[in-house]
Amino acid sequence: MKTIRILFLLCLIPLLCGMGSLKGDSSFEKIPVPAKKFTVTFIDQADVITQCRDASIEGGTFIEGKRGEGTHAVSFDNIAYVLFHSHGGKLLGKLKLRDNTALELVLQKNHRAYGHTKYGTFQIKLSDLKKMVIGETSPPPN
Repeated sequence: MKTIRILFLLCLIPLLCGMGSLKGDSSFEKIPVPAKKFTVTFIDQADVITQCRDASIEGGTFIEGKRGEGTHAVSFDNIAYVLFHSHGGKLLGKLKLRDNTALELVLQKNHRAYGHTKYGTFQIKLSDLKKMVIGETSPPPN
């Protein structure tokens, strides 16, 4: 009986040790590096402005959201800015497109935006943003 308990504990230890990795990697040193480089100005709910280069959302340079039953992915190339607000428990993103049209999407609250500032790395949940202004692509590195 004692041997069974010891074997059970030995089998359980690796599982418990691995559970820490289920939270995902939120290290500020390891943020996604997008294939295409954009500069973005983030304005959070406290009106703090943060300018970033190499900005992304979950590592991609597009905003993904639901419109009706469909899922849209809109490239940063086509977006001038996004206004974020909560309504009925959902996070809405009002996209102002570069062709002067608008599009509203239901976004994932827990998705994160990432970028590099002149001080270091930056990350923020989309639900903590008020506005995101997408600038031009960054020049390629020398």
